[in-house]
Amino acid sequence: MEFAELQPDLQQWIRDAVKAGQQPSVMVEALLRAGYQPSISRAVKQCIADFGGSGDPDCRLPRAQADSGQRFRLFEPQTNNIPVDTQRVEVLLSLRSPNLILFGNLLSASECNALIELSRPQLKPSRVVNSDNGAFDLGEARTSYGACFQRAECPLIAAIENRIARLLGVSARRGEPLQILHYERGAQYRPHYDFFSPERAGHREVLSHGGQRVGTLIMYLNDVVAGGATVFPKLALEILPKKGCGLFFSYANERGELDYQTLHGGSPVGEGEKWIATKWLRQADYVTEED
Repeated sequence: MEFAELQPDLQQWIRDAVKAGQQPSVMVEALLRAGYQPSISRAVKQCIADFGGSGDPDCRLPRAQADSGQRFRLFEPQTNNIPVDTQRVEVLLSLRSPNLILFGNLLSASECNALIELSRPQLKPSRVVNSDNGAFDLGEARTSYGACFQRAECPLIAAIENRIARLLGVSARRGEPLQILHYERGAQYRPHYDFFSPERAGHREVLSHGGQRVGTLIMYLNDVVAGGATVFPKLALEILPKKGCGLFFSYANERGELDYQTLHGGSPVGEGEKWIATKWLRQADYVTEED
């Protein structure tokens, strides 16, 4: 069980216990009595490792999080409106630390509708990478359904991937396959990081295909009636889904340093449904055995 996958209130309880100097064995014993599985001990160890077990865990910046505004800026907008092929993309929000930009008019309404219809027949329960063995497992942390499309699989996918590459100035070959996700009412993705841990055996195989993930682009394909926001707990920030908009954030640099401010998740859909398209970017060209 990963610390980033825990509910925010449980994460805070563990942080408070670490801050108070509580022994790990005592913390784990209390959590087991509360009904948690033995794997909760891993989450406790991760929290202690990240925050050093001393001082205020919310004040001690892990690794290279400090001064991340410059070192993690994979893209920085120079104007409020960016013409990219058929679209005039708008910059609606820009943060420097972490590097986060909200785009308007990234996709047209017809493109959003087409992506949804293209993915419907291929939807399967979403999985997460097991950090111990590299398997793609089902889990309570992620309760959406998804479909993946290979690079330039059809003219629609190719056009969108080329637009992303031109907008961000990042080669399309560095992108993982476009993933379409469908969240029904109550579905969510608990807070997590998109980057991988080189220290974990299960992530090493994933990292061999293009290196570390450096950035994420989430494209909203429909308007959600209630809920379904993209949340950043460490920033107290919520991005509400808006059809055609895109949310980009980056979190790794060429030295392998990671920005832990980018902890994020998808809040439960309260009413209606939620459709998004996700494109992850790597340090180098993303290659598989099929390439």
